Amino acid sequence: VPDFNNLVNFPCHMNQKSAPAPDGTRNCVMCGHSCPCTTGGKQKGKNNSHPLADNNQNKGASGMNNNFAIIPSQNKGLCTLCDVNVWIVVHSGLEIKWCKGCKNFRPWAAFGEKGLATKCVRCRERQREKYAMEKEKKERAKLKQQANQGRAAMTAV
Repeated sequence: VPDFNNLVNFPCHMNQKSAPAPDGTRNCVMCGHSCPCTTGGKQKGKNNSHPLADNNQNKGASGMNNNFAIIPSQNKGLCTLCDVNVWIVVHSGLEIKWCKGCKNFRPWAAFGEKGLATKCVRCRERQREKYAMEKEKKERAKLKQQANQGRAAMTAV
């Protein structure tokens, strides 16, 4: 996969990393649309109609229209509607998709059988291992706490 800087459709929007516009927006490096930026919190634009949004496809279970996009601070200038698309590199025909784990474009094939997933196979495996280790750590702490409570109950008699 070519370098990220060579994949974006609007490289002129890449040097906006320093600070968003006064209205809190940036332009997406793939679609060029102006979208609100996040600063780490979970804020979503309210009236940000996005040109790539399909009004029928983006209706949530509540029937609300979710055709807005934001540019998360960790997304390298990619809006939330562009980061789920599969893109084709014109000169090579390579199909690429944004991996939210790698924080970069990866070949679409790297997503394995779950082509619509947000993370590539490697990142999903790493996440699975991390979850298993955390679960094991919590279980050990729980057993240790139960053992300490059992000892305390025996000495109090």
